[in-house]
Amino acid sequence: MSMDNEDLRTLALFEKVEKNQGINQRQLAKELGISLGLTNAFIQKVLQKGWMRARQVSARRWIYFLTPQGGMEKSRLTANYLKRSIDYFRDLKQRVNNKLMELAAQGIKGLHVYGRSDLSEVVTLCLPLWEIELLSTITTDHLTSPDSPDMPLLPELHANQLILITALEDVEMIKTHLLSNDYKETEHWVYF
Repeated sequence: MSMDNEDLRTLALFEKVEKNQGINQRQLAKELGISLGLTNAFIQKVLQKGWMRARQVSARRWIYFLTPQGGMEKSRLTANYLKRSIDYFRDLKQRVNNKLMELAAQGIKGLHVYGRSDLSEVVTLCLPLWEIELLSTITTDHLTSPDSPDMPLLPELHANQLILITALEDVEMIKTHLLSNDYKETEHWVYF
């Protein structure tokens, strides 16, 4: 039940058309992030499959709507998308729990989470299971360079505390920031 890019694009197309039947192909192309030519070919394919219908309302204007078959296909794609998302969350949660189990076994009792992401949210949800306290979240909202005055202040670490990098972007800049402030990898911080 995996979804490929075409399935994701089809689901997005169905959602855009349901929200705005009068949407034109240029708008669709922009919202789907694909070329106008590809949008036209994609719409033709969906029309041929009977998932959508088009009705001309003026010389250069069309309205699009889903057929009952299109509604069923949208339901199937939505269910697949939800299953994929839940599977992703379960996998991520398992990886997070494995990491937290490792940290708890090392005696870590408090974490400063560096970075906001889906990963940091899952870490926050799992921390109580391991009796590890969330001490702070260090944001990465305005990172420009490791020596920039916009870099976040780093916490003072006490015994059994660590910084866990959960950012998904700018990781090298974060590592440089930590190292330049004498925070040593594995002793003061770890990367998920």
